[in-house]
Amino acid sequence: MTSDETERRQRQWTIAIALIAFLAYANAIANGFALDDRWIILDNPLVASVSGIWRAFGAPYWPNGLVGQYRPLVIASFAVDWAVAHGGAWWFHLVNLGWHVAATVLVLRLARQVLPEMGAIAAAVLFAVHPVHVEAISSTVGRCELMAAVFVLAGLLAHRAGRPSAVGWYVLALLSKESGIVLLGLAVCHDVLLTEAGWATLRVRRAWYAAYGVVIACYAGLLAWVFRGGQALVVQSITWDGATTVDRWLTMLRVVPEYVRLMVWPWDLAIDYTPRTLVLVTTVTPMVLLGAALLVVIAGIIVLTWRRAPVVATGLVWFAIAMSPVANVFFPSGIVLAERTFYLPSVGAVLVMGWVVAAVASRRTDRVPRAMILGAVAGAAAVFAVRGWVRTPAWHDNKSLALVWLETHPESYRGHAWASIVLSKTNAWAASGREAARARELYPADPGPYILGSEAALALHDTATALTLLDSAVAIAPTEAAPLVRRARIYAVYGNWPRVRADARHAYAMDSRFAGAIALEVGAAQHLGDVPAARAAFRRGLADHPRNRNLHLGYAAMLRAIGDPAMAARQDSLAAASPPARSDIDALDTDGP
Repeated sequence: MTSDETERRQRQWTIAIALIAFLAYANAIANGFALDDRWIILDNPLVASVSGIWRAFGAPYWPNGLVGQYRPLVIASFAVDWAVAHGGAWWFHLVNLGWHVAATVLVLRLARQVLPEMGAIAAAVLFAVHPVHVEAISSTVGRCELMAAVFVLAGLLAHRAGRPSAVGWYVLALLSKESGIVLLGLAVCHDVLLTEAGWATLRVRRAWYAAYGVVIACYAGLLAWVFRGGQALVVQSITWDGATTVDRWLTMLRVVPEYVRLMVWPWDLAIDYTPRTLVLVTTVTPMVLLGAALLVVIAGIIVLTWRRAPVVATGLVWFAIAMSPVANVFFPSGIVLAERTFYLPSVGAVLVMGWVVAAVASRRTDRVPRAMILGAVAGAAAVFAVRGWVRTPAWHDNKSLALVWLETHPESYRGHAWASIVLSKTNAWAASGREAARARELYPADPGPYILGSEAALALHDTATALTLLDSAVAIAPTEAAPLVRRARIYAVYGNWPRVRADARHAYAMDSRFAGAIALEVGAAQHLGDVPAARAAFRRGLADHPRNRNLHLGYAAMLRAIGDPAMAARQDSLAAASPPARSDIDALDTDGP
């Protein structure tokens, strides 16, 4: 076969695999917005404005300030989508599909550089249809995984070719998701395992690594500036509450078999891996021992294939490096396990699968013809594609998500909590309360279901039950402001203004993001006739929230009432220049992430 024929055939396979990647998840275009899409997209003023394209670079990923993280390129892309489709969810999902197709083509390019053509095709096809990618592709906010993966893959390909653009791709990866930092480790992995000079390559390319180091230093400085108010970059998973380091390590050993299962046979998928779908492990169990044994076996395979089959070692090390930001080994992360985070690590797994296919093909006999090998790959890909296709509609909307969540994993306390939230949106308060109660039964250490239950009780005019549930929430999480704010609201219903003021003041002292606590404190002070205290509360709140329209309007009303029209007019003008509030008192929502 001539070089032109080879090139044409490779181009045809590239187009075919890109089409496979698109069709495998094409039904995601019919999905709407679900779960975190509300906070990241629908309620995010940056997304709804063209100016958000550049303003996103000065703001955290989560607009309500509840969680940190910094992913400005993703928010900017959502702002572009909103401007193009005026909030149409189909366009957001279509763009996600485009990112997945791009990632698949880059996986094919990488695989062709390290594997024979048949192995490269197998690796790319399996990546294109792998069911573990459902959440990253079908959930709109999963785009951060897709974008980071594309930029990391492009950066590694540029690094392999010795192109300076690798540094630029690294910047884009970091601005898409924090996990983009793993490009540095993957570059080291490549230079050590896939070059003839091995470790000596690191010295040859020290200028490259110096440039990557500068990028990381600048990124750290940018994070320090964005989160200069002391906000945490990551809020750790509730599973780690009260856990020791040993508990965390035992739990992650228990998770290792799940890693292997999700890569090899991802039939059972879970929307969430919090208790009791996956619980904290505090002692040695059979699954912990299995996880430890798997790690030993994998380490042994890496050692054996280090030089004999470096692609296998590279694939296994790739998975470990790409998974390291959420491996919970050195520090607790915001998750124990989440399928969306497998998008980039799965590249390592499919490279190993591609190597196996290529190895079998190179040693085939008359009893294992090429057609049989291709048939086996096609069969596996078809099974993967069917599983992904069937799973994708789970992310159609919040109701679909709740139904699938409870049907597949009824033991998940968060599934029942989510069902409580969905039911509350339809005013099915009795059912919402029952789901919240089930969530508390499954996992009593999270204040969220107590707050949800209190909201349902209030809607059913059972303030006594609501107050009892909030008392429990405060006892469970004495350092969290949300239960105190909601308890203050109930005390306001009873007219217990001293307790309203005490809870609101305490809540705001713990977490100044709760501007609604200021409104409650002011209302209590006014009912108690303490105008100086009300005025001081307004000033304290406006010092922290100078663009909060409701606080300005409330302060203006009070100033007019006490005979200070000039100052009231000034507050009115400041209110007019402030953006509309997302809620009547700007408190964080009960159903926050």
